[in-house]
Amino acid sequence: MWTFDTVTRAHRDLGRRTATTTAVIAMTLLTVPACGGNSTTEPTVPATAAYMSGRITSVVQSGAFAGTIRVEAIPSNANAGLKALAKVDAVTVVLSVEGKVVEFRSLAVGQWVRLWFDGAIAESYPVQGTAGTVKIDSLGVTPLAASSTHAGTP
Repeated sequence: MWTFDTVTRAHRDLGRRTATTTAVIAMTLLTVPACGGNSTTEPTVPATAAYMSGRITSVVQSGAFAGTIRVEAIPSNANAGLKALAKVDAVTVVLSVEGKVVEFRSLAVGQWVRLWFDGAIAESYPVQGTAGTVKIDSLGVTPLAASSTHAGTP
């Protein structure tokens, strides 16, 4: 049977548990940002291998922050090597030589880049798709070990 004393004790215990729970939640919210670091970290190069690397041979801007780039693994030969037309849109991550996020207008003919696609790729020649990440590796100087890579190709 419930008595006034039993109900009072139960109410008091509930109040203590609520206060304790509130205190634990508050402490968690205050300490998580200190432990977790910065939640606005800069994007980095994807962990997966780039679809290809090559020289930008064409840049066509369409809007303030978007456009299309043509990347060629062997730009000196029109019929050889991997070539790609990559749409660069507002969600494409473009990284400078230093690894900082930059805008589309930082891409220029002559730069050596690595390219990761996001989504479907039209397996035409050149391949066509939307770039997920473009990493600028040089500002116009061909690296000594210039080679094309393709995920899934030895």
